[in-house]
Amino acid sequence: MRRHAGGATILCIRLFVLTVVLAAIGASILPADAAAHAVLIDSSPAAEARLPESPASVRLRFNEPIQLVQAADLDVVDGDGTPASIGVGAVPPDDATALAIALRPGLPPGTYTARFRVLGADSHVITGVMRFGIGPGALSEPVLAGTSAGSGPGATGFFAVSARFAELVMLGGLVGLLAFRWLVWRPALLDVASESHADHVHALAWGRDVFWVGFGVLALGAMLAEGYLLVVQSASVLGTSVMSAVGDIDGIGEVLADTRFGTLIQTRAILLFLLFAVGSWQFLAEYGGRNGGSREPTAAGKPLPALLMAALLGTILWQVSAQGHASQAPLPLLQTGLHFAHMVAVAVWIGGLALVGLTLWQLPRAVPNGGRELGTAVLAHLSRVALLAVGVAVATGIARASGQLSDPADLWETAYGRSIVIKIALLSPIAFLALRNRRLVTSLRVLGRPNAAALVMVRRGAGAELAISLAIVVVASLLTAQVPGRL
Repeated sequence: MRRHAGGATILCIRLFVLTVVLAAIGASILPADAAAHAVLIDSSPAAEARLPESPASVRLRFNEPIQLVQAADLDVVDGDGTPASIGVGAVPPDDATALAIALRPGLPPGTYTARFRVLGADSHVITGVMRFGIGPGALSEPVLAGTSAGSGPGATGFFAVSARFAELVMLGGLVGLLAFRWLVWRPALLDVASESHADHVHALAWGRDVFWVGFGVLALGAMLAEGYLLVVQSASVLGTSVMSAVGDIDGIGEVLADTRFGTLIQTRAILLFLLFAVGSWQFLAEYGGRNGGSREPTAAGKPLPALLMAALLGTILWQVSAQGHASQAPLPLLQTGLHFAHMVAVAVWIGGLALVGLTLWQLPRAVPNGGRELGTAVLAHLSRVALLAVGVAVATGIARASGQLSDPADLWETAYGRSIVIKIALLSPIAFLALRNRRLVTSLRVLGRPNAAALVMVRRGAGAELAISLAIVVVASLLTAQVPGRL
């Protein structure tokens, strides 16, 4: 297994490094937007209002349900920073989109600042202030000292973008790995009749080893990515640094126990554990033989464990879809379904690119007689699967963008729209590379026994597609943190 799996391990390391580099570049150069997703749309008193007398309370209303995680995240202070509120703020039981806090009676004339830090229904942290005045005179500047507004990792900063990117790559990699094994590798093996039983067994063993090394790396990586995402989200909710959040077990526990995000990530952790358990069961079934001997490899293992793994992965990705923008868009169930289909299609496409590159690189070395023919068959099947996957990805991407934008001008007037334009621009070179590779695949099938130079050319083209595709995932990781145009 070590000999066959060496190429897979090297590819996984290279992809991990590429993941970090692309996330860093993306977080640094792509357009960001400091605004939040939940928006303050109304307040009592009204923002910037001047009142003849002291109000009894302050009430803030947002465009979507919000959550006040810590009582200290809502207060009202006067111009000197002295508390003007009494008690603690809360979300009223009759309105999940509002915040309310009582004020000290008989407040003197002056400027007052309501400061808030809340968690939106799409799991993004919203910070802000609202000021009003009592009595005549101009309003003074709002008081920000002593508030957590602006602290913690930003939604479009490196930590948040890299955490979402790592989650998408690891979970998407698992989907792509499973799809490749059953939709590409297995039918390719059935198409190619090896001249010797030994070569056929070597090819089967190589495919089995690559799958299980990839599964182990990606499953462990997905668990670590979820943990990383939890720490970053906790830092954002608590208004502290990522390093401080790592040591704040109580704070992380509060986010896990008291927020919708925490509930979703706990569920994903359980599902990932079950996925690993089912994978371990299938791993032992494929490798373990009687009396401790090694079992002869098969093309793709048994279908029942694969179906269980696919169902678990599908549930995990559905939760990721239901966590963000789609859950708060018009027709949320439809938008969540479109986002889910988009992620699955992209995962099948990008995962296939990575695995076909590995196949063309390592398979001829593992199976000298017949490796090239099998690699060509793999290319042919991937070409058909990728064509369908890209079609679904484009169609669902257009539908999702239509649901998040209120006007075509949002494409160039908002950071969210500009990120969509960048994604579209990156698809252009991918389309060129895909068409070129498809013509090469057709030529290779005609040749019957392709030469090494032709396969190297296809492999390099697939590698270029993969690199650009991962850059698109970086943009998508940033897009989930930006304000949709419909707001």
